[in-house]
Formats: sequence, structure tokens, C-alpha cells
Amino acid sequence: MKCTLQAITALTVLALSLAQTNAMAARAPESHPDIETSYGTLTLPDGVELQTVVTKPAAVNGRLPAIQFVQWLSCDTIAISDNPRDGWSAMLRDIVRRSNALVWRTEKRGVGASKGNCATMDYDTELADHREALAQLRARDDVDPNRIVIFGGSIGGTYAPLLAADERVAGVMIWGAGATTWAERMLKFERNALELGGSPPSQLAQEMTLRLQFMERYLVRDQTPAEIMKADPKVGAVWSRIVGTSAQGQYGRPFAFHQQAQKADWAAAWSQVNAPVLALYGEYDWFESRDATTLITRIANSASAGRGTFAEIPRMNHHFSQFPNATAAFAEKDGQVNPEPAVSVMLAWLEKIFGRAT
Repeated sequence: MKCTLQAITALTVLALSLAQTNAMAARAPESHPDIETSYGTLTLPDGVELQTVVTKPAAVNGRLPAIQFVQWLSCDTIAISDNPRDGWSAMLRDIVRRSNALVWRTEKRGVGASKGNCATMDYDTELADHREALAQLRARDDVDPNRIVIFGGSIGGTYAPLLAADERVAGVMIWGAGATTWAERMLKFERNALELGGSPPSQLAQEMTLRLQFMERYLVRDQTPAEIMKADPKVGAVWSRIVGTSAQGQYGRPFAFHQQAQKADWAAAWSQVNAPVLALYGEYDWFESRDATTLITRIANSASAGRGTFAEIPRMNHHFSQFPNATAAFAEKDGQVNPEPAVSVMLAWLEKIFGRAT
């Protein structure tokens, strides 16, 4: 079964080419009304320098509440264009302009003006980079260290609890992420792709059984697709039918990224977050499952009643566009970029969190 071009494009799985990355680095600085934008450098322990983008209200002095945005899986830039056409950029523009907070973004290795190579970076390295960013954000003299919210989007929503666990944060907000294991998420994603892509029901059970066997070897036993193919050609052949795969990796990231993600215990990390949590889910987000997202708030509320808040945004997909139905969302037909229903929930929650933190 062949993956649709729309599915791969929607996922934005391919790393930026060097030419594209250089073009991003040369892009004119962002400009937001009444917002001060500054570009900086985060120097990592291994000497790699990452580009940072910090925005904050221009007319406000003193220590501000702050948001650390932790981004998606792909090697796309966190830069916001003047007139963003994609939902992620439109959402970020609204958070930057309407949250009344300092917003910190870090370009991944090899993206924008950052050094290194995103396409070869593994999960644990990226997590460590975000930890360094949080430490530098907390140390700023224009940030209130008691009013920092970590905002994880997509795969960033899995980094968020690992960053916040046993840390002093005011809150954690996520979009399009869950607390189940990476293997469970990957299987659900593949199931959604098969069903929404119109696979015959008579083939679903057999195909999912093969994908289950493949994921167990790939993610749990840390085998490469080539090793799996050599040991069992029938199971190994699944790789070419899985979304976003190549000879070097998946979704533009190396095999080790996914294998390390499988080892991360996100549910345990969420149980160690001692702060309010907002978990947002788009009704037609086929990248993640509703159950995996509500698990986050169930864990939060089991630790302290009322700590976790779940919100489902009607008709919205993973990329902040709304569609008439789930099939149209999968095919990306008849949709409209509209982050406002999600942003309004985010801003209302942030206002309460920033007002409550001391």
C-alpha cells in the first residue's frame, strides 16, 4: 500500500535541504506590532551554537511571564513569516502577539542559523538541547522564573513533561501529543493512515499484524530496517509501506531518534510534573489519538485533582486547519487554516496560569 503524497506533505517529514536552510537563515528578521524581537545564540556543552528567537511586549519593563516553545519532529524552522499560510506559523504568531509574555524559540541543529545537522540528531540530544534552552531562559533578568510555561507542539509535547518533571514551572501546555509509548503511537498512526486512506477492510488485520511485528523489532529491539529485512523479508517489506520512510531514517530523522523515543517514559514524567497542565487535541488529528492525549490529564489529575485540563477543538487537524470530516482532513481537502479556536483556549489558560503563579 502506497502512502499518499498528501500524508507525507502534511507531516513535513523531510529535513530542510542545505539551500533551504541557508535561505531561512538569511530571511529578514521577524516584525510584530508592539513586540520586541531579538536573536541570540545558545552555546551547548559540546560547543554547537543554536539560534534563539525571543519576542516580548515592547512597552513592558521588569520580569515577564515566559513561554518556552518546544517544536515538532521535522527539521522545519520556527521562524514566523509576515503573512503565514500554514497553521503552525499562524498559531505561533498569535501566541507571540497576544500572550503578553516573553516567548522563547530555539532553532534545531542545522536549521536557520543554528550549527549542526538536524537530520542526524537523535531524540536524547534534542532533549538535552531543550534543557539547556530552559536553563538559559530561566536565567534571563527579564523573565520571572516562577512564571515559565513549557509549550510543546507535536513531538515537542513529549519533550515537555521530561523538561518539566520535578522542575519549577508554572504550567505545561501541549498540542498534538500523548502519553502512550512511541511504538503505540506509531501503530495507531499507521492504522489511521490505512483506514483513512481507504485500505480494504479485508487487508487491515494482516497488514497491522505485520506492522506490529516490524515495530517490535524496530523500536523495542533496536533493529534497523535492513536487519529486519535480512532476518524476515516478509516483515521487513513493511518498511516501504510505512509513512515517511527512507534508507536513512523516518520522518527525516535517524533510526536512533525513534528508538530513543520509545525508551522515554512519558507517562512517568507526567506524573512528576508539579504544575497545571493543558492538553489540547484536534478532533481530526490523525497523527495522535484522543485517548493518548486524555491520558496526560488523567495522570495530572490523579496527582492533584483539577491539575489537568483537556480540550478538544472541533474539526481541527494536527496543523491547525479545520475540515468538514476526518476523511477530508486526512486528504487535506476542503480545509481552512484557522488556529483561533485552539489559540483562544491557550490564551485563556495562560492568563489564569500567569496570574496565579507567584
